Amino acid sequence: MAGTLYVVATPIGNLEDLTFRALRILREVDLIAAEDTRRTAKLLARYEIRKSLVSLREHNEVRESPRLTARLIAGESIALVSDAGTPAIADPGARLVRAARDARVPVVPIPGPSAITAALSVSGLEETAFVFLGFPPATGSQRTTWMTGLAEERRTVVFFESPHRIRKTLEQVASLVKQPIIVLHELTKIHEKYVLYPNKAGQHLSWDKGEFVVVVPPRPEPSATASSKEVYFFYARLREGAGLADELATRLTAVALGLSERETAKHIKKGKILVKRQSDSPA
Repeated sequence: MAGTLYVVATPIGNLEDLTFRALRILREVDLIAAEDTRRTAKLLARYEIRKSLVSLREHNEVRESPRLTARLIAGESIALVSDAGTPAIADPGARLVRAARDARVPVVPIPGPSAITAALSVSGLEETAFVFLGFPPATGSQRTTWMTGLAEERRTVVFFESPHRIRKTLEQVASLVKQPIIVLHELTKIHEKYVLYPNKAGQHLSWDKGEFVVVVPPRPEPSATASSKEVYFFYARLREGAGLADELATRLTAVALGLSERETAKHIKKGKILVKRQSDSPA
């Protein structure tokens, strides 16, 4: 008889957030597959659990999944855990879950902590629809596509970001939206912070370390009566403030304001002339 694969959510910071059921499962399974065995060992030590650990991370999941599936088929039970939160959501684990299901091994979710729902719960936003975009790509065309998708999205957006890219990402996202962005730093930990960006409070974030969850509120419906000046100023924020290329800045302006790219280009040209005339006119 095959064993069971348990997908176990673990604390995102505060170790007291481990559920009673998760605690029981971790004590009962034969093996724990962990994204980082060292971090999981600390959690297990906190609750005096002694279990065999095997590494299952992004770089070895393709190799390890068949091996772990074979152990499940042989009758062993395995708990899948990530560094924090729910496995297989912006974390390794999906390949193992798929392999286990393909082998007709029972897969059981053990729900619990999630940085996504934790961030939304304290955002104060009443909108129920949201989209999770994971981590923004670091560079290149994939990052451009990701930013374009965010600009086109009308629902609340939640994403994660690493400390060494958070400043750049917030600057770029802020140039695409008009409302303040909610930034949550070190959720459930001792130095937990909740700030709005751009805002002076953001200056007090420890930008060089820790984990960030960003919530972008849903934007109001685009205005079909935007003036040429408004369109030009929005475009200028993207072109000069965020350093985007002319074509991309024009496209994102069109998406954000609900205009066609042709209309947007005309408004930008007209707005630029109006702004120049105003600056050239005597005071």
